[in-house]
Amino acid sequence: MMSSLTKEYSGLVDYLENQRPTKQKDKRVATKNVKNIIEDCTVDQIDSITALKKRYKDIPVDNPLYHDTPFSKGFDVSRFESLMRMKLVDEHKKIQSYERPFISVTELLGCLRRAYYVRMKFPVDINKMYNFSYLYLINKVGDRIHDAIQGLYDFTDTEKTIVSEKFKVKGRVDAIKDNCVVELKSIDDKKFKNQYIKAHYHQGLVYAYILNTEYEYSIDTITVVYIIRHLKKIIPFDIPYDQALANKFLNYGPQLLLAISAKKAPDPINADNEQCKYCLYKNEFCMKDPIESVKRPFDKTNKKKDPRKSVFLM
Repeated sequence: MMSSLTKEYSGLVDYLENQRPTKQKDKRVATKNVKNIIEDCTVDQIDSITALKKRYKDIPVDNPLYHDTPFSKGFDVSRFESLMRMKLVDEHKKIQSYERPFISVTELLGCLRRAYYVRMKFPVDINKMYNFSYLYLINKVGDRIHDAIQGLYDFTDTEKTIVSEKFKVKGRVDAIKDNCVVELKSIDDKKFKNQYIKAHYHQGLVYAYILNTEYEYSIDTITVVYIIRHLKKIIPFDIPYDQALANKFLNYGPQLLLAISAKKAPDPINADNEQCKYCLYKNEFCMKDPIESVKRPFDKTNKKKDPRKSVFLM
């Protein structure tokens, strides 16, 4: 380790030592840089070459140390990212190839118009849809966390598939514990705001409604359990069951199926600015399709001008 680091920085050491500063001050700076580099080579662990690059900003571009991405013969990071992206695209295409007579709970909670475009296979660049390739790893980590908790905790039931014949909605419950529907969610510690996310509660709420009305359960609580991804903290939230709110979401199921049957885009129900910001269907399709009662989140409201604030130029 020591010898390889010394060799790696030898080019930089030679570069600095061979400089011919015109001023005594410059000479002192160059000598100090050489000393610092040698000291760094004697450290047992170096966090990253990137950190050193920030420290020694005068490294020339043609120096071997000047690289944006560390090179490895054993593992090509760029290639792995491409493989993950390809896997996400393949999984998307596989789902699209299925015949899906029921609406998923995820579709109910997101923008109905976007769900319509996906169902009708409107053409978009799928690679852009999965531009963030690390979503594949995040999903895999989430699956393993689910498996570990479901296998260890004494839930009444886990991974229960439920179908609402009334609303034509299908979903899978993470877990049930007595009279609680349990939603397990892994989340980044920087994104966790010490409160539950409404969409996660709504998901459990829809499951609870179907279980109560079509499976003879008596669910009265939605428990959303957050597993922080550093795997050192678990935070559960108990939220009361709200039948009216659950019924509201479930009614979107028949509404979406009717839109698909009529081949007419529904209003952007459940859309928000964040979803619209990254939606690939926005400019090409959504902006061109008419709306009836629910406006797009980014549409500007035409406010009437207050005549008292009018300014007249003479």
